Amino acid sequence: MPPLIDGLAATFGLSAVAAGALTTLPVLLMGLFAPLAPVAARRYGDSLVLAVAVGLIAVGTGARSVGGVAGLYAGTACAGIGIAVAGALLPALVRGRAPDRIGPVTGLYTAALISGALIAAAGTEPLRATLGVSGQAVLAVWAGPALLALALWAAVASPRPTRGAASWARPRLPWRSGPAWLGTLFMGLQSLLFYATLAWLAADYIGLGMSARDAGLLLGVFSAAQIVTALAMPALAHRTGSARVWVVVSVSLTILGLLLVAVAPLAAPWAWAALLGLGMGGCLSLALTVLTHLAPTPDAAAAYAGMAFFGGYLLAAAGPVAAGALHDATGGFTAVFLALAGLGVVTLAVGVAAVRSAGAASAAGAG
Repeated sequence: MPPLIDGLAATFGLSAVAAGALTTLPVLLMGLFAPLAPVAARRYGDSLVLAVAVGLIAVGTGARSVGGVAGLYAGTACAGIGIAVAGALLPALVRGRAPDRIGPVTGLYTAALISGALIAAAGTEPLRATLGVSGQAVLAVWAGPALLALALWAAVASPRPTRGAASWARPRLPWRSGPAWLGTLFMGLQSLLFYATLAWLAADYIGLGMSARDAGLLLGVFSAAQIVTALAMPALAHRTGSARVWVVVSVSLTILGLLLVAVAPLAAPWAWAALLGLGMGGCLSLALTVLTHLAPTPDAAAAYAGMAFFGGYLLAAAGPVAAGALHDATGGFTAVFLALAGLGVVTLAVGVAAVRSAGAASAAGAG
């Protein structure tokens, strides 16, 4: 959606707020609907619920291309709900089906998520130009990968027994669990740093004189670098037996990148973008890994993920808005990226505490 947002706004006469809602709506829905995932999984089984979620993504992605502005928003909402449910189930699936390879498998699917987003963002506008269709119509192309994923999942998924109506009636999100709150805060804070950076990094450099084309390439470098650490950091944590040092490395790289963008943005913008990407890719995959380890049992992992996505993504959705308000108040982006760097220090403390709790939970489970 982001590469097409200006054209869609012009076509439908959308205000800046209405156009921005198209990109923030999925993030909000990821938070609001994630708690439904463990409830549905206990009732119907995680294999079926994940299939339905991917089906919603396919339907919503296709629906965005028809029905004018109503279809655009309704399809985006439908896809966002599917993403929310699927995302909340993935940590539980990893915990239940690959308990001895949580780090590497989490890194693999996180790298796949980032790669998919990068391919779609880079390919949408060229596809639109090649096919000679409108910005809204080209969005239907991305229903194809969702349908392929659905077919592959149907072929390889093994159904698990459901829990019955009694369990379905009692959604047990761990609201009173300290470790669950640490996981939620770590997920939310690192996501806030990512979404705020994604929203304003290009705008900052365009304001400093960079062309829109180069600013787009800068975001490409930022995204591509994330793939490296998203894949590597959980594998390193698995190999060394502890995620703590890698959380420190990932968050520290993020803080350093934010500081450099704030105080010396033009010194080496491509290097700063890569540094930010390396830090944030590791933060995301490690947050998911830690979240998976925090749950006391595999069955509880979906509930922990549902809570973390609910609180975390609602917090993350506020990031771009708060950063924009700070920009308007100060007239520039220096204060924005300095504030994000300060928030990175808080993220570091929370992340280390979450790793400590995850280690205690794993030890208790082994005992």
